[in-house]
Amino acid sequence: MPQSPLLPPLDIFRVTDDGKLLWRTTADSVESAARRIKMLMISEPGDYVVCSQQTGDKTIIRFEKLA
Repeated sequence: MPQSPLLPPLDIFRVTDDGKLLWRTTADSVESAARRIKMLMISEPGDYVVCSQQTGDKTIIRFEKLA
């Protein structure tokens, strides 16, 4: 199984309407981060950024509204 480019621990940020990052929580794995973002999107829909504390790599998770 290929290793993900993001290594734990991971910080999860919500992107505000004005483009700022608002820290929300941490995760120990990419899978855990994905689950947490799904839960966060229920009450706070929007885009999220997952950032590795070890490497500084960032991944943007975009919110797509249902038509």
